[in-house]
Amino acid sequence: MRTPKVLSLIFANMPAISKWQRRFIITLLTTVFALRGRLTFTNLSRFSPLHEQTFRRHFEKFFDWIAFNLTVLSLAPSSKTGQIIGALDCTFVAKSGKKTYGLDRFWSSSLSKAERGLEVSVVALIETQTRQRFALDAAQTPPNLSQTADESYSRIDFYMEQFSDCVRALPEVTYFVADGYYAKEKVFSAMTGQDRYLITRLRSDANLRYLYQGPRKKGPGAPKRYDGKVRFDDLSRFDYLGGLDDKRHIDLYSKRLNSPHFKRDFRVVVLVNTRDNSYVVLASTDTGQSAREVVRFYRLRFQIELLFRDAKQFAGLCHCQARSQEKLDFHFNVSLAAVNVARLEMLLSDEVISLTSYVRQAYNGWLVGHLLSQLGLRRRFGLNHPQVERVIHMGSIAA
Repeated sequence: MRTPKVLSLIFANMPAISKWQRRFIITLLTTVFALRGRLTFTNLSRFSPLHEQTFRRHFEKFFDWIAFNLTVLSLAPSSKTGQIIGALDCTFVAKSGKKTYGLDRFWSSSLSKAERGLEVSVVALIETQTRQRFALDAAQTPPNLSQTADESYSRIDFYMEQFSDCVRALPEVTYFVADGYYAKEKVFSAMTGQDRYLITRLRSDANLRYLYQGPRKKGPGAPKRYDGKVRFDDLSRFDYLGGLDDKRHIDLYSKRLNSPHFKRDFRVVVLVNTRDNSYVVLASTDTGQSAREVVRFYRLRFQIELLFRDAKQFAGLCHCQARSQEKLDFHFNVSLAAVNVARLEMLLSDEVISLTSYVRQAYNGWLVGHLLSQLGLRRRFGLNHPQVERVIHMGSIAA
C-alpha cells in the first residue's frame, strides 16, 4: 500500500502525538481512499493489515483533529499568500437503529424536509484567493435539543460552543460566513464576544431602519438616532455600487442600517436581479467592511457544501456502522480529515488531479502493492518503479 507522502510531513509537525496513534492514523487515512465499498470497520480490516477490533478500539480514543487539520492548512501553499475566512454549516447523515447516539429529526437539504437521522456541524476554513477549503472540526449535534434559539439551551448554543472551541486556535481568522439559519442574536453575540465578524443572509422582509444623518435638533431630549423603516422596493436611499463583475445583471446596493430585533448595526448589501427584480439581503457585523467584499466572502460560503460532497462521495462520511457517540465523532472527523489530506497532496504534487483520479490511484496503488507482495516481487519492482507508476495511474485523468 502506498502511503501519502504528506502524512509523514504532517506528523513531523505534530511531535506531541504518540507513536502508536501516529501509526494508526497513517494506516487509517491511507486505507480510506484505497478500499472499495463502505467505510466500515469490517471493510477497513479487509484492505489493511489491522484487525477489525483494532479499528473499533481506536475509534473510541481521543485525537486532536483540530490540531491535525490546522497542520494540514499550514502546509498548503495558498495559506501563506491569501486571506482565510471561516465557514459554519451542518450536513445531514442518514442513519437508522434504535441505539444509535444522536438520532433525531434534522433538516435534509437534498430532500428539502426534516428527516430522522444524524446531523454533523462543521467549521471549515476557506482561502479567499484560491477558493481552497479545509475542514477544521466536525461535531455531532446532540438529540432532543430545541430548534428555537430563545430556549435555555438549543442547537444554536451547541453550534456556538463548537465555534468557541475552534476560534481559540484561529487568532488570525477574523471573518466567518454562514447561511441565513445562523442569523440569530446568540450567534451575533458569540461572534462579537470573540472579536469576530459574521457575514450572513437576512430575511427578504427583514426589519431594518435607516440611521439619522442630519443635524441635531435644538432643545431638550435625546438626539434623533433613526430615520425611518427600510422598504426594499425603494432603494433610493442606498448607495448604488453597480453590477457584479461576473454577473452584470446583479446590481449592488449598500447601506449601514440598524436592526431593532438584533439591537445592532449592520453593513447591509442588497443584490438585485434586474431580470426578474428578485433580491437577496446580506449583512455583515463589520459595519466598515466594503460591500463588494461582503458579497465575495458570502459567495465563498458554498465551498463548505463542496466539502460535504467530497466527504460523502469519496471518504464515506455516511458509512459509519458504529453507534456510540465517541466512535461516530471519530468517524465524521476521519472522513473530513481524509479529504483534507487528499487535497493537500494534490496541491503539493507536480500533477494537478481531481479527487476522482486520486481515489483511482489510491486503489491501484493498493492493488499493485498487494500483488507484488504476494508474488515476491516487491524488491524487484517498488511502487516508485516507472512501469509500476504507469499501472498506478491507469484510469486517472489529470485535471
